[in-house]
Amino acid sequence: MEYPQYDFTVIGGDMRQVYLVEELSSSQTQVCHYALVEKPDKCRCGADSHLSAAVSLKNACSSSRCVICPIPLSKDGTYLNQGASIEDVSLASLLSALQPGQYFFAGCIPENFRSFAVEKGVSVFDFMQNDTLAVYNTIATAEGAICEAIIRSPLNLNQSRCAVLGYGKCGSTLVSYLKAMFCRVYTFCNNPGKRARAAVVSDGAGDLEDFKKSAEDFDFIFNTIPALVVLSDTLKVMKPSVTIIDISSAPGGVDYKSAKTLGKSAALCPGLPGKYSPASSAKALRESIESILSQEKQL
Repeated sequence: MEYPQYDFTVIGGDMRQVYLVEELSSSQTQVCHYALVEKPDKCRCGADSHLSAAVSLKNACSSSRCVICPIPLSKDGTYLNQGASIEDVSLASLLSALQPGQYFFAGCIPENFRSFAVEKGVSVFDFMQNDTLAVYNTIATAEGAICEAIIRSPLNLNQSRCAVLGYGKCGSTLVSYLKAMFCRVYTFCNNPGKRARAAVVSDGAGDLEDFKKSAEDFDFIFNTIPALVVLSDTLKVMKPSVTIIDISSAPGGVDYKSAKTLGKSAALCPGLPGKYSPASSAKALRESIESILSQEKQL
């Protein structure tokens, strides 16, 4: 199948997608976009590049062999993640608009969407299954979480007592950042192997029951676990001045209703790379896309 006009189509998302359009718009590259949160800045684009806004989802998807959607693809499993002032775009309509032979990129792609797309003959690539990009994403997430903590708390992070819940990719990067800022960092997770690794770089490590027993000691709490782990009984014993930053996937790991009732500062902070470092994140996305497409052409 022939795909005229454009080298890339970029759809939806946050400011990362806007900067991605600009990153992809190198000399003589043609990029189509749809449902972006802002118009790309042509001053940041290649001199001979050509950008065009599609008039519809179908038009956007039919204009290029390479379709790039956001991280995450969807926040609710039903509609495309997009902040543009257009009507909601369903994943079903997106799937219907994709065509055999296309390359499709996005992050956190639902398994049923992936399966149906592959059945149509679409090559599907999940950004968050790319180890290099996933680790790079934790840098932007950690820096964003620290920004949120600084904005929301009257306290310095320096020499504060910080609890990090979970020691996966995001948790481990966040612990390293906080230690570099001279925080006293304690890591809590139930996986014995991860807990052992966390103990090497943290001031202390324990399981989640240990966290509940010591919750009153902390000035900042960062949750990375995508499950309800900070409950009302734990919130009750925390300091009045505590700041809780939740960077886990929605709906988060904190009982927010209880936190509000108890007057504890708790915030679910999704999309931190798009909020705090969209240009750097877009550059990493471009490099990942170019690497994957280069490998595909060699097959």
